[in-house]
Amino acid sequence: MTDQVEDQEGGGSSGGLSRRHALTLGGAAVGGVALAATLTDVAEAADAAEISLELANRVIRAGVRYVQQHPGTPPMYFVVVDDCGQEVASARMDGNSRASLTLVPIKARTAAAFRAATADLAQRTTDPARIASFTTAGFSLLGGGRPIQLRGTVVGALGVGGGSPEQDDTVAQAALQGF
Repeated sequence: MTDQVEDQEGGGSSGGLSRRHALTLGGAAVGGVALAATLTDVAEAADAAEISLELANRVIRAGVRYVQQHPGTPPMYFVVVDDCGQEVASARMDGNSRASLTLVPIKARTAAAFRAATADLAQRTTDPARIASFTTAGFSLLGGGRPIQLRGTVVGALGVGGGSPEQDDTVAQAALQGF
């Protein structure tokens, strides 16, 4: 019966394509083009949404350079994380305080998680219960955490520590402007 249907649709044994086969082939071609375009978009998005080790190190070098060029700025610890909060690179300047080893990674993870500067979060968070929930959950409201953006997309964050929250945030801003 399939042969009869194909004959009625203009295909069959005459050597040409039936409408059914033509539609199938056309649909497969359109689907293949759409899939290829989607895969290209996904690949480009994945490339844009990741911070490389090289970029992370450039951010850190810019921060170290800023500290070295500004006498009176204390030695800093720098941590760069990806958009999920996983460490990509870090550097601790000679003479940096031990407390930074605990505080700085938390600043970086907070900035990545909230996609906002920790100093800005601190200004907006004044309710004691909310502050307690932030810190209990392992986040920081100390200045020095800043998101890293590429082409308008947050790809990670930088945490800086070793001075006052204001100094830490100033160095973080300078590091992000200088890379």
